Amino acid sequence: MITRTSKLPQDPASTASRNSGTGAQGRPVSKLLTISEVAEVFNVSPRTVRRFIDSGALPVHRLGRLRRISSGDMAAFLAANRSV
Repeated sequence: MITRTSKLPQDPASTASRNSGTGAQGRPVSKLLTISEVAEVFNVSPRTVRRFIDSGALPVHRLGRLRRISSGDMAAFLAANRSV
């Protein structure tokens, strides 16, 4: 009888680097939010968020037809639009 294993032994260093939560360029992966979720966080309508996106003030990630906003971009947008 032949016993097969489903996984080959791996180098622990390579496994740690893959599971560390970093992107391809070594940047941390942030959560991507929908327009409705961003609108809820900002306490505005989704239409207002779309206006921010269309004006270029709020960057988006386009995944096919979907538009998603990273939490880092939200923080940068809020910091840039803070009034004292």
